[in-house]
Parts: sequence; C-alpha cells; structure tokens
Amino acid sequence: MAFKKILVPVDFSESSDSAVEYAMFMARKFRAEITLLHAILLYHDDIDEEEHMQAYEKIIRKKEKQSNKQLESHFKTAKDQGLKVKYVLIRAFAAADSILNYISENDFDLVVMGTHGRTGLKKWILGSVAEKVVRLSTIPVLTIHKEFYKTDIKKILVPVDFSGYSQIAVKRAAAVAEEFKAKLEFLHVVEMEAHPEFYSISFEPILKANPHLTDHITENLIKLTGIAQDRATYAVREGKVHNEIKIYAENNQIDLIVMANRGMSDLEHLVLGSNSERVVRVASCPVLIVRENA
Repeated sequence: MAFKKILVPVDFSESSDSAVEYAMFMARKFRAEITLLHAILLYHDDIDEEEHMQAYEKIIRKKEKQSNKQLESHFKTAKDQGLKVKYVLIRAFAAADSILNYISENDFDLVVMGTHGRTGLKKWILGSVAEKVVRLSTIPVLTIHKEFYKTDIKKILVPVDFSGYSQIAVKRAAAVAEEFKAKLEFLHVVEMEAHPEFYSISFEPILKANPHLTDHITENLIKLTGIAQDRATYAVREGKVHNEIKIYAENNQIDLIVMANRGMSDLEHLVLGSNSERVVRVASCPVLIVRENA
C-alpha cells in the first residue's frame, strides 16, 4: 500500500503539529509529496453589508498573512529533511467540507490529520472535523492525537467483525505490515448488549459461559485472514467494541490501528453511530481508516 501524495489539514494546534510530524515520517518511508492545507473559515452572517465586508476582508487578509507564516514554518521543516512539500491556503465556510472538497478535486493517496484540535467558534474543531472526514473521505485517513510522538510501526492491530469491511481492513493492514515489516494482531470483540447493573440476577459474560467460543472465534479469524497463528496474534475480548480496542491497543503497545469504514448516510450515522469514528476519538495511537476502493 504505497502512499505517494499525502494531504495534511492543519490548524496549527498541537494535534495538527503531531499530524505534520507523522506525515513527514510517512513521506520519508514512501518518498511521498506532502501538501499542507489550511482554511480560513468565513461566516455567512458576516458578509451581508458591503461596508462590513470591506472591514471583514482586512481581518481575513491579516489571518491569511499569519497563517502563511505558520505554514512556511512547517514547509521549511519538511524541506530541511529533504521532503517534497507544498502548502495551500484557502477560504471556506466549513472545515470538514473544505477538506473533503479538496480531496475530491485533487489526487491524493492519504490524509493525515490531528484529532482534538482547537475549540471555539472561530477555530477548527478538529475532533469533530476528523470524524466527518473519516466518515466521508474517499481515500484512506490516518488520525493522530497530540500526545503521540512515536514514529515507527512495529505492531498493527486490526479489529475484525467478520463483515466484508473488516476483510478490506485485513487486506490493507497486511500491505502496510509488509512495507514496515510489522507484526499483525487481530482482535474480535463480542459486543455486550445487556447492562448487568439493570438486573437483580447475576449476569455471566458470554465468553465465560461458553469456554469453547473463544477457540471457535479464533479459528474463524484465522480462516478469514488466511494468516497462520504462528505469523500473527489473535485475540477475542468481550465488551464495548471501541473501548476494548482502545484497551487492547494500550496494553499491547500497538503502533497503528487499521479499520475499514463503510461511509454511512447521515441518517444511518445518527441511528447506528460508527465504531471506527469512536476508535478515532479514543485511541491513543494512530488510526488508519480505509475504504473499499481506497
């Protein structure tokens, strides 16, 4: 899975700084070109009156000048490392939409972006922006938290739910593992729907009640991946999917989580939610979200 053109949306927060650093690590590995993208956000209510618009234009130009200086700093850092890099400054009304539009209008292989960016009306709220880009991007999206500084991939975790989408994740993860000579670890989480605290009777975990279930699931995991047990690690857990993925990744020093996302409609997303977006929100290590044709 080669990444030759990497897009990095930046808002100059700590998390987007981490994303830039990680993108440079990926660019060195794949000899890729980096494009840094920053959007100056406009607001519809501010541009109705001509006199107001003229004053607003001065403010925007001042912001663009400041942003250019910050982009040039990232640009110089990447250049000093011998990387191909350019930066783009645009105006937009919505951060996520501007990223998605830029993806659709240009040829990129990967988006690398930070999560938990600045908050406030006039800032990029990258926590929610990242989740929307993850859900709707047509190309792979790699997210990273500001606290993560490690730039190496030795252990890759692939959560598997036996759907066609998890098969896509397995395939993409295997390709990344080959590039980095990394170890693959596969995890299936048995979702607990019931809530024991609501009942007066005792509630026995499914895996404890059926001791053979773990072996059965592991056998099916091996069949799905096609990777022998001596060449990968297989684990079965029980609980809330995104939380168990987070815990497993932290307890086992995972460097990258790879998941597939099916790009739900707004209604489906509202009703069902998305485990991939939840993992993006809570995981302490980078998360690579892939799509069927990405």
